[in-house]
Amino acid sequence: MQMQSNSNIVTLDTAAEGPGSASRKMTVVFIKNFEMLEDYIQAWEDLAADALEPNPFYEPWMLMPALDSLAAGKDLGVVLVLAMDQQKPVLCGVFPLEKKARYRGLPVAGFSLWRHIYCALCTPLIRRDCARQCLDAFLDWLATECGGPLMEFNSISGEGCFHELLNDCLLKRGHPSFVCESYARALFRPMESADKYLQTAISPKHRKDLRRKQKRLSEKGQLTFDELDAGGDAERWIDEFLALEASSWKGKQGGAFACDEANRDYFVAMAREAFLRGKLLMSAMRLDGKPIAQKFSFVSGRASFAFKIAFDEYYALFSPGMLLEVENIRRLHARPDIKWMDSCAAPIHFINRIWHDRRTIQTVLVSTGRRSGAFVILLIPFLRWLNRALRAFSRRQYTQKESQQ
Repeated sequence: MQMQSNSNIVTLDTAAEGPGSASRKMTVVFIKNFEMLEDYIQAWEDLAADALEPNPFYEPWMLMPALDSLAAGKDLGVVLVLAMDQQKPVLCGVFPLEKKARYRGLPVAGFSLWRHIYCALCTPLIRRDCARQCLDAFLDWLATECGGPLMEFNSISGEGCFHELLNDCLLKRGHPSFVCESYARALFRPMESADKYLQTAISPKHRKDLRRKQKRLSEKGQLTFDELDAGGDAERWIDEFLALEASSWKGKQGGAFACDEANRDYFVAMAREAFLRGKLLMSAMRLDGKPIAQKFSFVSGRASFAFKIAFDEYYALFSPGMLLEVENIRRLHARPDIKWMDSCAAPIHFINRIWHDRRTIQTVLVSTGRRSGAFVILLIPFLRWLNRALRAFSRRQYTQKESQQ
């Protein structure tokens, strides 16, 4: 094991483990100067195309704009894991990290996968054919002085290939871990037909109501549905979405992309890059050519990810967002190249009422092998129990006080 460092980059060379890996050397590169990432763009995109699990939020066209626009005030770095095959480096893993001096108020430092406000998934990109070696190299790097006592794998897939790989690696290392958070969010998988899907997803009464609303809306003008195709005017669609979102409650509360220059820059840059790569899915419901609802999604391999939806609140009584979602379900059924779509939505989002399937999202806290990290992980369940007990005690005290008045 050999380590080198300077202010911008840290490398760690490790011998890979496992069958057929004796001649493959894994190199871990920790980059703080993000301009250096430009040299890896093509290799990064090749990795994303062959990743163990898809995650567009960590692909270069989406992560680089985030690092440019949303990284202010954060202590960030990107770990790249490379394999040397016949003296030619092959990018095998990308782990965007945020370093934190204290973990949830405790005096213990560590890393977490970077999740900015528009990032819905943090599962790292790992090359399929060397996934075990790649994750082992990353965990080895965390155990060096470059890392800290704790690593938080936050907002990762709680099932599937990466979940199984992480659990297996940690089990063999004997490192304690703790699932801090776990929830299910809506996932779309097509059925034999769109009509069958809608019949099972939406009650007859609700379907009738939606048909009535669409008919009433069409009486106000020409109602059409369309989508941005490869030869379309992406700039117009992007501007339309920004204006539509800004006119909604998000704009009034300052949460729309257009309300903040950095957020707007991020949205425009990554939307343009997604379009150039054929990864942008944009659909709209228009009244006399004007968009009254738009849905913004991404494609990554055979998977897709819903990102944002906006609608004109002037037409809120007609449920434009729901009508567009019904159309979205029909269009996804006509796309055999897309196997599923992650809603990227909170459990309380309306999409949970009409999408059948679920995927588990978890946050897993891991000790990197140091005693302080293991101690924190063992301590957390007790601290949570103590917090619940204190809250219950406070509620009882309040109830008793109220009853005596």
